[in-house]
Amino acid sequence: MSRRAADIESLTPDLRRMASLVLHQLEQALSCFHTLDLTQAEEVIERDDMLDNFNVFLEGRCYDLVAGGHLDGRGIRVARATAKVAGNLERAGDAGTHIAKRVRLIHREGAERLPFDFPDVEAIALSGVTEATQSFLEGDLDLARRACQREPELDACYVARLEALVKLMQTHPAQLPYLVQCLSVLKYLEKVADYTLNIGEQTIYCVTGRRLKFPQYLQLEQLTGEARIGTYNFRPYWDGISGAIVARVEAPETPMIYKEGSRRKIEEEATKLETWQRIAQDLTPRVLGSVSVKDRQALLREYVEGALLSDLYLSSTPREIKLRATRRVLAAVEFVWQTTLTATPPAIDYVEQIRQRLPDAFVLHLQLWAIAKAGVANGRRIAPLDTLLDQAMGLQTVLAPPFSVWLHGDFNANNVIYNAETEQIKFIDVHRSKPGDYVQDVGVFLLSMVRRPDLNGTAEADIQAVNAVVEDFARSFARRRNDLAFDRRLKLSLARSCLTSIRIVIDPAMAERLLLRGMTLLDDLVHDG
Repeated sequence: MSRRAADIESLTPDLRRMASLVLHQLEQALSCFHTLDLTQAEEVIERDDMLDNFNVFLEGRCYDLVAGGHLDGRGIRVARATAKVAGNLERAGDAGTHIAKRVRLIHREGAERLPFDFPDVEAIALSGVTEATQSFLEGDLDLARRACQREPELDACYVARLEALVKLMQTHPAQLPYLVQCLSVLKYLEKVADYTLNIGEQTIYCVTGRRLKFPQYLQLEQLTGEARIGTYNFRPYWDGISGAIVARVEAPETPMIYKEGSRRKIEEEATKLETWQRIAQDLTPRVLGSVSVKDRQALLREYVEGALLSDLYLSSTPREIKLRATRRVLAAVEFVWQTTLTATPPAIDYVEQIRQRLPDAFVLHLQLWAIAKAGVANGRRIAPLDTLLDQAMGLQTVLAPPFSVWLHGDFNANNVIYNAETEQIKFIDVHRSKPGDYVQDVGVFLLSMVRRPDLNGTAEADIQAVNAVVEDFARSFARRRNDLAFDRRLKLSLARSCLTSIRIVIDPAMAERLLLRGMTLLDDLVHDG
């Protein structure tokens, strides 16, 4: 056995002992509660320090192993997960301590006992702890699934017992002090099921290599069918910055892409992908299936070979190849615009979008408040941001183009997949697609790479060349369509992209540059004849 494997294996006996101690703590706590054995309750309470120390010990060992630098990727994953499992076991043990403390209170208050048992809740909670820990120690996904399912099972029993308890409280008010303690015990057991769920999810994490909530795991199983569980190649940021989980699933015949997130966003994306298929079926991946659980939604879609356009732009690939890819993307965009163009002026709401998202930006970057109010940008005196937005609001209506087209809606360079061999283009993360002003997509694309703080000199020069091609393309389209307000509206669109991007930029210096550029663009707009 290699050193790194031995290091990880050395955690197993201690974690197993801790789990046994926690299970004993819960069993003894429930026993003393039903018998009101104060001596036994005190023994349970005293063991709390032992569990706390066990957790600290295991957590320290896990951190030491990671810091030692001897673990591979899987080893680091197991060490991190072990620390979390130990933490959840310690909380389950705390629940036992709190149950024992109810015995103290009953004796102290002289509460009159009334028969009220909940063996189903107890059995589920104890089984869950055993199954979850065993699933983690053995890497057993089937057992992890069973342990995670204990949480909704216990919730259902909890609700039924709670209803019965409320009736007893109404009919036996003299025993209310005791029944309140029963309610507390039920609540602690419900929390134990939550900790069981957390441990089961750590098993899923260790086996699959990606953090998945249990409902996400079930969705993935349901959607992939014959796909091999545990063989996922996860790329969590492939579909932009929406926060969705994105995975490549290695199915028996062909790879697929699994995406899970907010039900509203995923439903919107599935619907918009269907619309894209009607407009240009080769420009977006096909949806293969979709499933929802409460407020979460997952879809399975066609996997597309290629790289993100943003990755191409950041690579050392010669500039001419980057420009060739850009022109290929623009040809696809022009086809969509021409195919969907209608003689209906779109609603222009750039200022409203800015105002809606600025609060989040200022929460993240408090120091920008003063800059926005100062009325100075890049060494020149301008109006404060609020004033500039008021002035721009009055211009929006007259700047609208005479036509609408179908938009991507979030046209970042990392929402385009480009296959260099076939020159195939695919647009992804299209949940915001709708008819509107084509200049909005232009403004988003022009800023999507500029706002990155990791650009080096060569990549930055390449991006400038790419953006020049994109701007020339859009201006040419505007001339052919008699869009006389294109240049002024582009300033407004770029200002919108700058100011709304602040809320997703972590780097303070980049956030300040975006704010100042956005304010300067607005000032240019309102003073442009």
